[in-house]
Amino acid sequence: MDRRPPSPEPAAAAAAAVALVLGNDDLLVDILLRLDSPTWLVRAALVCRRWIRRISDPAFLRRFRGLHPPRVLVLSAVGIGFGSSPPRLVPVPRPPELVAAARRAIGTLRRSDVCDRRNGRLLVEIDDRDPIKPSTFAIRSLLRGAQDKPIPQPPPSHSSSLVPGPALIGGEPDRPCLVRSGGICHGRRLLLLDDAPDGVSCLSLSLTYNDVHEIAAEFSILQSGVWGVKRSAVTKLPQSMLDTMRAHDLLVGTKFYMMTTLGYILGLDLVTATFFTVKLPDEARNCKTLKLSRPQHSGLYLIHAKGFQLHVWHGDGLGQWALVDTISVRDACAHLKVRRWVPDDARTAPVLVVAAGDNAEFVFVELVASGLVCCIQLGNRAVEKVGPRMREDFICPIAMVWPPIFPVLK
Repeated sequence: MDRRPPSPEPAAAAAAAVALVLGNDDLLVDILLRLDSPTWLVRAALVCRRWIRRISDPAFLRRFRGLHPPRVLVLSAVGIGFGSSPPRLVPVPRPPELVAAARRAIGTLRRSDVCDRRNGRLLVEIDDRDPIKPSTFAIRSLLRGAQDKPIPQPPPSHSSSLVPGPALIGGEPDRPCLVRSGGICHGRRLLLLDDAPDGVSCLSLSLTYNDVHEIAAEFSILQSGVWGVKRSAVTKLPQSMLDTMRAHDLLVGTKFYMMTTLGYILGLDLVTATFFTVKLPDEARNCKTLKLSRPQHSGLYLIHAKGFQLHVWHGDGLGQWALVDTISVRDACAHLKVRRWVPDDARTAPVLVVAAGDNAEFVFVELVASGLVCCIQLGNRAVEKVGPRMREDFICPIAMVWPPIFPVLK
């Protein structure tokens, strides 16, 4: 029997072939783009300085995000009105490499409710378990080891004095409440502003609406640890109070947008303290589950379902819209083997848009007949089953931080 050691030539040839491939920048980039998670990018960046230079290049990161948007770690679900359940965290499917990050996000949010989120920054209301003390708020990061940044107590609201009506019936900062017929409803929103040097700039916005179709807004902006002068505006909004309470809203730059059932979006300009309207695309005017999405650069995204078709629009925030994507939900979800697609009631929409991520990168939809909620990544059409329908009124996806935090190589 020949016991001589194997020839080193095949191993050397294989090493040379690998070096030839990985030594080619174009081929290296193509290989790295096939990694399906930012966590793998961070691990690949540890290989050498050349790799981290390629991976951290802004052009590469833009291409990678287009193929693999930041993954959702958990959903925050909030109901409104008397008798609604407390806010809860809803797990979502995730690959093994994201289990630790998702577990950390869920642990981060224990005993706190999410008021708003921006790329790994969370504005939370902290549960002090003392019904007498006023609520406390902080900016919290999903990054490991980051400390809370407390924010001062928001100024009291007097928006109820701006519209006529009887006395208010309670309410919580991020959960408006239902009221009796003939009353008025009041709710306060705390929202994060765009990234600021101090990282804690936010908006306190109080909305009051009554049954004679008036809405009043009173707001103040926190900058450098100080709440600014309160400003207010009043306008007509001829829709039911329940529709107003359940309306999806979004803060983009210095403009606050709120969906209506009237064929337009109601906007509030924080600079001029005036209301304005944004006309909806004709195809979207009768849709009941329109969702807004914050763009990466400028404008506004609008997402709605018509039948089994998902439509994505990009607008300038003033009423000019362009249809940028159309997706067949039935085709995208074919691999899920859904048993029922069509509701018994022909008037019921078969697909509802539940929530949307920033930059229109992913959307959560409910398949009404089967009671199933799915997450669709719009860029690569990847679909994951999330679970049964959620009864809450507001669903907030909390996603990974982008771009990834890369190590510093010495």
